[in-house]
Amino acid sequence: MIVRTGPRKPRFPLALIHPLGPLFRYLPLSLRRHLLFMRAFGKWGNFRHPRTFREKAQWRTINDRRERLSFAQDKLAAKEYLRRVSAEINQPIRIPETLWVGRDIRELEAHAHRLPARWVLKPNHSAGRFALIDSAVEPVDWTRLRKLGDAWIQRDEEELVMGHWAYGQARHLLIAEERVGAGAAAPNDFKVSSFDGAPGYYFWADRSQAEAKYAFFTPDGTPISWGDPGVLRSNAAATAVLPAEALRQRMLAIASAAAAPFDWLRVDFYVEGGEVWFGELTLYGAGGLYVIDDANNARFGALWNLPDLTAPDPREAEWRELLEGTPKGTLQT
Repeated sequence: MIVRTGPRKPRFPLALIHPLGPLFRYLPLSLRRHLLFMRAFGKWGNFRHPRTFREKAQWRTINDRRERLSFAQDKLAAKEYLRRVSAEINQPIRIPETLWVGRDIRELEAHAHRLPARWVLKPNHSAGRFALIDSAVEPVDWTRLRKLGDAWIQRDEEELVMGHWAYGQARHLLIAEERVGAGAAAPNDFKVSSFDGAPGYYFWADRSQAEAKYAFFTPDGTPISWGDPGVLRSNAAATAVLPAEALRQRMLAIASAAAAPFDWLRVDFYVEGGEVWFGELTLYGAGGLYVIDDANNARFGALWNLPDLTAPDPREAEWRELLEGTPKGTLQT
């Protein structure tokens, strides 16, 4: 079983000044984001009148509470949204089957005899937490899964510390779903970042080796030097195993349609066995705190047109409907 449990919390005395310690979350959100920005880049950002991509990501976290953002970090709602989008534009995509939804792993354990050998457990409302199960390789450790589930159902750093509002709107649930691919690790993924529905860049992660290799591109396929020396070294190797052009164009089309209601949205896909699978939607993209060189920081910041937060949204009822109720998995019907 491969498990990721989210960021490791620091111990005393580091916990007293670390963002994941017990005190940081009680600071005003704007101050928290400034301190995180300073910690990552060694300088104070302009969040009132942002110009760069990183600064606009902070502006969104601090200010944007529009209904259209509320469903995007809810994994079940995102699946339903992509199902509708792909049907509307007649672009086929596979969406991992939801096997079970609930709040207590003990309920899932009752269906153990009906689960496939390979499946994934994850929280519906968080990031960076999952367990990859393959009972053909080793028995399912239900004791550990119960402990993980009890921890994962709680509110975590995404909403309590980072201030990523949409995670707090997501339904606090646990999901067991179909596992994509046949390898020991996650399959290769393809992530498209769009601005007002127009793809601005995409990146490809080749996970066929022990160390993932990344390559960044403009929508027309021109490679981008992103600034991280590790990424630059691996660009050529990742480029050599990019998915076929037809698959890339399909993912760009789906991402464009899905992102149309958003000033910035990243749509994540998996590519496995010549097929395109939906992964997830991302509103916060590492909180805008990841490595990006100054030229691209300015370049993509210029593409990001910040929204009028007071403008009416005729689709508000649609966004709210995506979060209603508790869906059932196929083992529960």
